[in-house]
Amino acid sequence: MGSLAGKSPANTYKSLLKVADETNGVSGTISNIEDGEGTTSSMQVSNSQFRVKPNSNTTGTLQIKNSSNQSILQVDTSNSLVKVGTSQVSATTQLLTFRGYRLVAGSAGTHMFVPCGGAGFSNLAEITGGTGTDPSTSFDKTTTTDETVHMLFNVPYNMIIDAVKVFASTDQDTDCTLNYHLISYDMVADGTTNDGNLSNGTVLADGQATSVDRNVLKSTDLTIQNSSVTSGKVIACFVENETNTDDINLQVQVKYHIA
Repeated sequence: MGSLAGKSPANTYKSLLKVADETNGVSGTISNIEDGEGTTSSMQVSNSQFRVKPNSNTTGTLQIKNSSNQSILQVDTSNSLVKVGTSQVSATTQLLTFRGYRLVAGSAGTHMFVPCGGAGFSNLAEITGGTGTDPSTSFDKTTTTDETVHMLFNVPYNMIIDAVKVFASTDQDTDCTLNYHLISYDMVADGTTNDGNLSNGTVLADGQATSVDRNVLKSTDLTIQNSSVTSGKVIACFVENETNTDDINLQVQVKYHIA
């Protein structure tokens, strides 16, 4: 780093920093920090505030690093993210889990709802979700509405799906092919008897595992199809055994961050 010792201000003023308000200096009003020729920096200051506001958004607008030059805090104004830790994950990262214990379909090729969370999931009734390539995009739950309560995640904030991983096994030796879907829905909540009906199903992530039986624990990373989910929607998870009706044990971990 250079020194200003022995140098005239006329030759060094461009490297000096000042506030934009040259009359009052630092005051109660926020002011840009500029260099000596008036070029605005990304910093703003008052006598009670310090602000970082870039002239153009970047992925590393503000960074704090350790002595080994690893980022431990980074503000990404291009993507509206604050990343933390040596892994640099979003500061609002959360994990959502769906779990199923000995889920069994009445026939092969039927999508089955996977319970959300874990409380009491082993005692829930199986609920079917259609027999198409993807689960059904709408449901009138009627008499199964009470059981569906345990199958849905209510989205409280706008969120972004970052990754979905499935661990699965079955209870027999026969190799099975399992298909997985994570889907968002609109849910009626207008105070009528239609409350709980689902519509506008959108596939968020999907994937397939082959050669699944009781002798293995298959790990599958699903492919993200639509990552953004708006608040007020609900999310459901489905598993389909396209081979037979062997019982399925699975855990689905959804990594997401609040947008």
